[in-house]
Amino acid sequence: IKIGWFLNMYDYLIVTHIPAFYKINLYNELAKRLKIFVIFISSDTSQKRSNNFSSVNDALFDYEVLYKGDFQKRKIFKNILAIQTILSRVKFKRILVSGWDLPEFWYIAFTSKKSKNCLALESTIFESSYKGLKGFIKKIFLSRISTVFASGSLHCGLLKALNFQGEVKVTNGVGIINKPEFIKTQKKFSGRFLYIGRIVDIKNLKFIVEIFNAMPNFTLTIIGVGEQQEFLQSISNKNIIFRGAVENKFIGAEFAKNDVFILPSLIESWGLVVEEALYFGLPVLISDRCGSSELIKNGINGFIFDPTDKNSLMQKIRNFDNEMLQNLCSNADSYDINAKDTQQISAYL
Repeated sequence: IKIGWFLNMYDYLIVTHIPAFYKINLYNELAKRLKIFVIFISSDTSQKRSNNFSSVNDALFDYEVLYKGDFQKRKIFKNILAIQTILSRVKFKRILVSGWDLPEFWYIAFTSKKSKNCLALESTIFESSYKGLKGFIKKIFLSRISTVFASGSLHCGLLKALNFQGEVKVTNGVGIINKPEFIKTQKKFSGRFLYIGRIVDIKNLKFIVEIFNAMPNFTLTIIGVGEQQEFLQSISNKNIIFRGAVENKFIGAEFAKNDVFILPSLIESWGLVVEEALYFGLPVLISDRCGSSELIKNGINGFIFDPTDKNSLMQKIRNFDNEMLQNLCSNADSYDINAKDTQQISAYL
């Protein structure tokens, strides 16, 4: 923390879960144009795709980390007391919480002025209940929010279902990916498909494992760790490869080895790895339940599919050939990720 932070008037006091690399990248860009102070609830999480997923080493803004350790082991009451102290000392125009899923966020929503309260909404209408008791509770939270920064159209759909009456700004993203330089090479279709992410139930990996088990001429590489890893390995044929966790700096090489990225999630608030795939020039097969599915245009830079329709996805995979891959890769490679990120940054200005 920089000395004298308590004397500044910040444009935003941002409260978020962990210093994930894509959030650090976003906040660094915002800090070039705004005065921001970021409170990280915890320094790390046990649920991540690689060991260097979270770090404050590259942060170029004022911040404080409330709990040094995994998010799942944090002391909630102690965190709230720390937040209370910061709120009493830091001057800010707006306060932005990164969800409604934590007691820390609820404390802020009900102790700060509604006119200052903002929400970064990364939940979609597919994954978040908007009816009954759960919907009623969300409406209570939203009654304390003046402005929502919604990631995309599926998020706006949730706000509409909850009858939110405040200001809505669409960010078209949840953060900014790393953009390392790399050598572009023309791909020749070799039937290699790639998944990167947590290996947990909501990612719907059993669905695509069963598909590739039935399609031995195609290869599926799975990168990541999670509670389903051992089970999925036990039911997978030899054309399905489990790589474990891969550090961010090596992710580009993994995209280069494969032809198509696939994200079959039943629930996915956004799916930043889709942006990474497009950046590295890979077309994307994506579930229609993913927030970032709006970045994919059918037959242009990938395909959108129903994550419960096995036959439909199998047919899409079988239809791939070298000519189709060349066209899709060309469009994926021309996707303007920088323009998307500029739009995201502008939403907060």
